[in-house]
Amino acid sequence: MRTAAGERWLAIPQPSSFAPAGGRWMPSSVRVFAEEPALEGEAVRLEEELAALGIPRGDRAVVRLRRSGSSPEAFAIEIGEDVEVRAGDAAGSFRATRQLLHNLRAQGFVPCGRVESAPAVAERGLHLDAARKHFPADWIVGMLHAAADVGINVFQWHFSENEGFRLASETFPEVVSADHITREEAGRIVEVAHDLHVDVVPSLDMPGHLRRVLSAHPELRLPPGVDAVSGGAVDTAHALDITRDEAIAFARGLIDDMAPVFPHSTKWNLGGDEFVAFERIEDYPALTDAARARYGPDGTGFDLLAAFVNEIARHLGGRGLQARAWNDGMLRGAVVPLDPEVVLTWWTNWHAAMRPVSEALTAGHRLVNLNDDLLYYVLGENAGYRYPTAERIWAADWHPGLFPRLWGEGGQATVRQELAAPYPAPLVGCAFAIWSDRPEAQTPEQVAEGIRSPMRAMVERAWNAGTLLSHQEFCEIDALIGVATEVGRARR
Repeated sequence: MRTAAGERWLAIPQPSSFAPAGGRWMPSSVRVFAEEPALEGEAVRLEEELAALGIPRGDRAVVRLRRSGSSPEAFAIEIGEDVEVRAGDAAGSFRATRQLLHNLRAQGFVPCGRVESAPAVAERGLHLDAARKHFPADWIVGMLHAAADVGINVFQWHFSENEGFRLASETFPEVVSADHITREEAGRIVEVAHDLHVDVVPSLDMPGHLRRVLSAHPELRLPPGVDAVSGGAVDTAHALDITRDEAIAFARGLIDDMAPVFPHSTKWNLGGDEFVAFERIEDYPALTDAARARYGPDGTGFDLLAAFVNEIARHLGGRGLQARAWNDGMLRGAVVPLDPEVVLTWWTNWHAAMRPVSEALTAGHRLVNLNDDLLYYVLGENAGYRYPTAERIWAADWHPGLFPRLWGEGGQATVRQELAAPYPAPLVGCAFAIWSDRPEAQTPEQVAEGIRSPMRAMVERAWNAGTLLSHQEFCEIDALIGVATEVGRARR
């Protein structure tokens, strides 16, 4: 942010406002005080981080952390000879102090004045497909530091896929891939995220995307489908047989085995996507027959899917976990309504039969926007995807209310789906997604470098419901603040 007087506030995301007072805060030493115990950890963290930037602990200046306001992440900063940070809670203090550190890293000082800021949406997430590709624990920890530094506050950890199950299991060790995260490593990752005010959302996709798991339990697979044209078999080796109680019990068992790994989590993505070829759901007679037997002549496989998601959501709710599901197969049943408490992670409307955002809102669902055209980093640019860039995000004028376009019958994206700011309460937030379709296409280091700019572009525009920065100004700030390879730890 550049004011009329020329002062620049160099941070991502940009604050809502900056009123310069003239002068620069660049003390030779500093003490950080927390005015109540809940903020003491952030005071310790900031002192260590300032020392790492060449401002050791001493008495030349003071930073005071205070609680003020009811919005957790909203903050205000007064910068003069001393600095006062006011925030709703420790997470808000963390966000505010990142702003100070960004300026120090970018230009060696913090401009004096008053800064105020509040996020337009509650969640700015990062989804990582660490199932198709093994990402070492140290890399995940480093990624969490870099992401939290610029305002990411949710980490959706996708550890199970058709190609791999990469988190150690105590109950089902036979499903785990050779390269995986151990329980000890997972505990470290979860605690680092918690310390950085990042919520971890486990992502265990079901009843589809289970090829790896079902290779060890083939008796639980959905019977093969039958192609309506050729009469040939349709592969279902990835799909759980949701017509059978023992298969659903197995799904609950997988969750119960993994849930203790995530003691701080309050949300869980159960998947629900790409269970079968939804555009040809009549090609799966096992689903059609079971649905009609249970729900009458109008029943379809979509009703069975909704019932399964509702059952898993109830199970998660019993563990204190909010259920989330991908949108593509949801809201398509004729008889069974989807539980409106299921949060929909909205990634696509590539097929005309997929339900629009407006229908989800009418049904009472909350939404997280993962616009796949702009926010999907698909390794190898598989399935026609292109690596997202900040330039494309700016060109589309993307913001958290801009969802994927609806596709018409001709296979073209046509109707714009957009919610205007100030956003309605059901818009929970947005997320940037890494998908490891072709795991060999990039090394973990290349992934980290590739996502840096577009992920930060998402955060800038998510926090501010858009941005006042030009693309060039954003790129300049992005380069100047660099990457925090390790954020200080708040010892409590």
